[in-house]
Amino acid sequence: MAESILIYSYPLTHNIVLPGKFGIDAIGKLTENTNLQFFYVLDGHSSCPNSNILVKKFQTYIASLKDIFSKLDDDEQNIQSFFNDLILNFFIENRGELIPAAMSLCMTIFSSKKVYSAHLGDCRLGKFDNSKKIYWITYPHNLTMSLHTEIGLKDIESILKSSSDNNIVTKSFNTKRLKPMSFNSFDLENNYSYIIASDGFWKLQDIEILKVILEKNFSQLDVITDDTSLWIISVGKNFKTI
Repeated sequence: MAESILIYSYPLTHNIVLPGKFGIDAIGKLTENTNLQFFYVLDGHSSCPNSNILVKKFQTYIASLKDIFSKLDDDEQNIQSFFNDLILNFFIENRGELIPAAMSLCMTIFSSKKVYSAHLGDCRLGKFDNSKKIYWITYPHNLTMSLHTEIGLKDIESILKSSSDNNIVTKSFNTKRLKPMSFNSFDLENNYSYIIASDGFWKLQDIEILKVILEKNFSQLDVITDDTSLWIISVGKNFKTI
């Protein structure tokens, strides 16, 4: 049953209200499949008018896919097709509307053995172990990443957090032109918990990230200066360690 796949999931969202700010962060999930569970994070771009509307429309669209998702097979090719079809159909339904709205997104599907992800922009999938060491396992479509292709992935994280170019997204979802998503699949590791997060979260220092994970609360964190959203997802017996 689906409940045996993911023992525990916890959402957090924090949006900042400012004049002239157009974006919001949001999250959502589908759990109608007995073998799969679907979680996503959205980050509407604050500088682009109508981005908040685009985010809300995407949430409504995903909610309409419950029946389709309930019949999805636990097969990598089928899951990638599901990701591709949903983003293509949403684009077609909204093509040319809400311009210049834009958003980053990270979608994940968990099975009993795999984690599948598809993303555009700078929302990311990560994991952490019992020692609370954090590993980010997908990489953002931003200018910093593009300018530092010569650096190994193990050494890129500090640059991604600190670079002045890390807020320039090079590939996001908009209704003017559909860009290709990045797909990944990972073996599900029961000794890890997973994080799906917007850049407002993963750009924090690890000590601040761990504070949020442990307390499941943003209210005591005065370093947050951006909209922030995430899912904390524990697998198997590991939910007891959060």
